[in-house]
Amino acid sequence: MSRVQQYWLPGYGLSRHIVLGHIHYFLGPSASVRPYSYQGREGYLIVGVPITREQIEDLATMSREYEKQEALRMTHQNGSGNGNGSRNGNGNGSGQSGEPYINEIIPVDSSRPRRRPVEPDSRSGR
Repeated sequence: MSRVQQYWLPGYGLSRHIVLGHIHYFLGPSASVRPYSYQGREGYLIVGVPITREQIEDLATMSREYEKQEALRMTHQNGSGNGNGSRNGNGNGSGQSGEPYINEIIPVDSSRPRRRPVEPDSRSGR
């Protein structure tokens, strides 16, 4: 078995939601991960056994699927049924038929109150 190490994993193509939520399935329950910037690049600081290239590829695949699902959910939730970017043949250059464009713009209703992100520790800063 490999030794536990601390290392940085580049975040390109990896969804924060997927990495933080699924790293224990790959590295075991004692592994820890947190977002971390290294030499100006965003990624993750991991303490655990070294992750393999295949595991990183699995995380990237899961991240792509998650982002597609979230893009669809947000498009349908906001009622933008205009078909721009969510249909085949829209000229987005993705080259894949039937798949939504992940970076489709999402209209935001300015009259609705914004949801505030949940603070990790509500006691700090008071």
